[in-house]
Amino acid sequence: MADVRGGRYVDAVARGNRLLGMGELTRPQLGMIHHALLESYVALEANGAAAGACAAWRANDPNARLEPALVSPKIRAVCTQKGP
Repeated sequence: MADVRGGRYVDAVARGNRLLGMGELTRPQLGMIHHALLESYVALEANGAAAGACAAWRANDPNARLEPALVSPKIRAVCTQKGP
């Protein structure tokens, strides 16, 4: 998340994918990683990857919410878009 907060989105994507490849992670860990990937992919305008990260975030984090006061419009749009 520090990479995301610092605007280092490419680094966040690389680190997040490395973490996912390490093996067994808990659901809270998966939720946190996918949330960071979601924010990074949206910032990089990789909407397809962002949609996948959003689905994985929401599947692994029971507290995942898309509240307008807390979540950017771009993230909400990616997370609520309908597939082809």
